[in-house]
Amino acid sequence: MTAHVARLSRRSLVAMVGAASVTPVAIDLAAARGTPGASPVASPVASPGAGSPAVSLVVAGLNNPRGMTFRADGTLLVAIGGNPGPNAAVVEVADGCPRVIAGGLPTARVAFRAIAGVSDVAVRDDRTYLLLAGGDASGGAPANGIYEIGADGTTTLVADISAFIRDNPVAEVPGDYDGDGQPYALASDPGGDGFLVTEGNSNQVLRVSVMDGSVERVADLSVGHPIPTGLAVDAGGVAHVAYFTAAPYAEGTARVVQIMGNGSTTDVWGDLSLVIDLAIGPDGSLWALEMATGHGDDPSAIRPGTGRVVRRDEAGNTVEVAIGLELPSRMRFRPDGALLISGPAFGADTGEGWVIRLAPPAADAGAIKVPAIASLVGELACPT
Repeated sequence: MTAHVARLSRRSLVAMVGAASVTPVAIDLAAARGTPGASPVASPVASPGAGSPAVSLVVAGLNNPRGMTFRADGTLLVAIGGNPGPNAAVVEVADGCPRVIAGGLPTARVAFRAIAGVSDVAVRDDRTYLLLAGGDASGGAPANGIYEIGADGTTTLVADISAFIRDNPVAEVPGDYDGDGQPYALASDPGGDGFLVTEGNSNQVLRVSVMDGSVERVADLSVGHPIPTGLAVDAGGVAHVAYFTAAPYAEGTARVVQIMGNGSTTDVWGDLSLVIDLAIGPDGSLWALEMATGHGDDPSAIRPGTGRVVRRDEAGNTVEVAIGLELPSRMRFRPDGALLISGPAFGADTGEGWVIRLAPPAADAGAIKVPAIASLVGELACPT
């Protein structure tokens, strides 16, 4: 067994599904598709309307899509986890068709047969950066970290997160420790010259400079192995972090915390399930993306078609926005207020990945029931 293969056998699913120190659960996605979603609990259900659909397909045919961002001209960029081999990438999307702008990046197979590759992408000061999670510095592959994408598609390491993790262990090193970590989400650092990053194997939030490549720990979240995933910074510069939660991922145990200036945390939203991403809505409210619901405390019961988008209203209540999602992985608001969602979080090694658009919801419209992705795929046709 090669060193690289040996390493893959001990990597936890953090950047995709968050398995921690447990035997991976096999999920038969083909058999599970079409399983009824969890019953809505906070809102009536609204079907997509004819003529102005509440749900539409932005792009399909992707291999494990992850984070998203936009250029100044509105062009959508999507991080691609890839499939086995050095083929993680970042693509730009025009007229429903993806084009690789940076590719050939390393991937790693993790728990639940998921893929870690490029986990996020961001634009800052007209420069484009990607967050690599499929690296293997000890095995001779590129390190995990932040890379700048050049105009010619080349990638240059800006900040080495693998080295920081090895040199700066957290208070409670996890049993499934990965020396390269599992960087997950990027957010522009309002008080610095780079990004904040969640890292879900050692469980921490990092601050990374794109000027000098320095990496520092903002918060050590390692107690209890909560698996930080989504990251959102509000208009006041306050960072919020989602916890996917440790195995067995019981419903209602995921939560969102606020990171205080001294690195401590304050709970701001609870009673959630498998939160895999966060966003700040156009009105400043906090939104969460739940990968799946309806599984109780049994990981083997996690099923496609049970994911949700929820928001926290002014009274602190959880309000359903969309239900029926097929293992969503990330979300991002467009400048026009529409919400883009990528997925699935795993099981898209041969082009099953997608990005959909949810129209800006009316306050009293009720939760949108997202149709099966397969029913939308025929809307797009790209040149071969």
